[in-house]
Amino acid sequence: MWDELNKKAIDLFQSGKIDEAIETGNKALEVAETEFGPHDARVARSLNNLAEMYRARARYDKAIPLWERALAIREKALGSDHPDVATSLNNLAGAYFEQGRFEDAQPLFNRSLKVLEKSLGSDHPDVATCLDNLAALHRALERYPAAKPLYERALNIREKAFGPDHPEVGVALNNLAGLYEVLERYADAEPLYRRSLGIAEKAFGPDHPHVASTHGNLAGTLVGLRKYDEAEELFVRARTIIGQIFGESHPFYVSALDNLIEFYEGVGKQGEAEKLRHRAAEIRSAWSSHFH
Repeated sequence: MWDELNKKAIDLFQSGKIDEAIETGNKALEVAETEFGPHDARVARSLNNLAEMYRARARYDKAIPLWERALAIREKALGSDHPDVATSLNNLAGAYFEQGRFEDAQPLFNRSLKVLEKSLGSDHPDVATCLDNLAALHRALERYPAAKPLYERALNIREKAFGPDHPEVGVALNNLAGLYEVLERYADAEPLYRRSLGIAEKAFGPDHPHVASTHGNLAGTLVGLRKYDEAEELFVRARTIIGQIFGESHPFYVSALDNLIEFYEGVGKQGEAEKLRHRAAEIRSAWSSHFH
């Protein structure tokens, strides 16, 4: 009974039916508590899943107590150095991070990293994910020198685990390049973004949202390097891909237009910027008319 409800809740969540998933997830939790007792590891799994569903609705008031309870159950049932304990620490830290509670998140991310290194080994891909989270926290706090070695280590782990052309390596390259971009080290960011773009095109094909976002990232760095012609091509390409995938009335398409408008204004092409601003305004106006 619990297995079926748990699976159904996950399936509903993955298909975007979040409210139904929450309802089913709550039933699964009740059944787990009744069948297995309140301190069973399966109860912790239900709590964790349900918390993820509330997080998708930004209901941290509901999610955080569930994650805290899941963590306490796992520590007692599995021991403090189990990978599932690291998962609970990471989830709870992630929720704090998303709320801007960085000082609450940091010790949990640090502890999660230690547990994973001890239980899975220092070169495990899960360790790389935790390093990324910790690096993102340092970046948010503008502790850039602390973030850089964490991103570099995550990249090395993924290259070793998956090979040089894996999408996970592309993500790691993007993360490190993004840090360089914030530091205005555009010449360091450029080759990383180019390599990430090559990986994304090979893995997903040329017309994928991930490819479009990497076009945009690289274009931003090329603006910093004053390579305006290529930057314009990439911004236009990103807009085209987004338009093909999502349609030309989607918020993602308007974001791509906004990027181009900002670019054109920055390079003094006011006429081009004005045309696109008019188009973006038309789309936004059409959205608002739907709600009258």
